[in-house]
Amino acid sequence: MNRLRILLIVLFSVFLIMSCSKEAVVKEPPVQEPVVAKEEPVVVEQKQENLEDALTAVAENDTVDIFYMVKPNDWLSKIAKNEYGDYSKWKMIYKWNKKKIGSNPNLIFPFHEFLLKKEKNNANALEYDFYEYTVQDNESLWSIAGKEYNNNYAWIVILRDNSATLGSDLQNITSGTVLKLRTELFN
Repeated sequence: MNRLRILLIVLFSVFLIMSCSKEAVVKEPPVQEPVVAKEEPVVVEQKQENLEDALTAVAENDTVDIFYMVKPNDWLSKIAKNEYGDYSKWKMIYKWNKKKIGSNPNLIFPFHEFLLKKEKNNANALEYDFYEYTVQDNESLWSIAGKEYNNNYAWIVILRDNSATLGSDLQNITSGTVLKLRTELFN
């Protein structure tokens, strides 16, 4: 009985295939759709950027550029909140510093310096107090930063503050070299 069912199914399938192949295929001419003028979509984000650009241009006359050194555990929206009182200003900080930050605004590093814009009457001049440090045998900027600032990554700050003294050969810092080190890393 099962064999008979299988045989009938196979015969019916073959019959369907054969009958379908005998039908003539009629090609219909393609239907031309009427041409309708398409409206360009309005890009709201682009208008937002243009508005920010315009506000930035107007505000730049009343602002001064300051440097902000990224602290450990900082991120752009945190910096925006601390410096401007508004988390959403992180986009402006990113725009001003895109070359330094790169394509990922979520990836910033401690001790890098970013450019910020502040109102002239709210900007404070950055002044650091320094002390002299004499390099010992086998010390590097990395080891000095770890010893003096408790953070080896602060070596970049020592380099920025002493670039004229150190020159270009950072692999061979000679003992006896006098460096200036900040009494506090962050103001």
